[in-house]
Amino acid sequence: MSQSIAAPPGGSQAPISEGARWMQIVVGIVCMVAAANIQYAWTLFVPEIQATHGWTRASIQTAFTVFVVVQTWLTPIEGYFIDRYGPRVIVAFGGVMTGLSWIVDSYAGSLGMLYVGSAIGGIGVGCVYATCVNSA
Repeated sequence: MSQSIAAPPGGSQAPISEGARWMQIVVGIVCMVAAANIQYAWTLFVPEIQATHGWTRASIQTAFTVFVVVQTWLTPIEGYFIDRYGPRVIVAFGGVMTGLSWIVDSYAGSLGMLYVGSAIGGIGVGCVYATCVNSA
């Protein structure tokens, strides 16, 4: 059984050295760790958000639901963009979106703005996760 590998956008398929493969794994791990804090540390922020704004815990946790739904359901679309533009562009875009979500969430004065920031974060983390998992 043989497999054919499609050439990446804008170039021919060249063999990847062993060192470059390890570098891809290291960079992927760093990207995943950097993006994961928005997901795995979320519960640490909920009490402070609740104390600051007086919102119910359920309404604050809805922001996390928005984040997870956007992150997971957009993965097929992100896969298309990875194929079209390459992993570096998509990881960089994901990093920018993740950072933007932290900024939006930090200035959120309403639940709606918190939900928008969570959706932006879902897009960003989804881009990073989809790219790194596909490259592994």
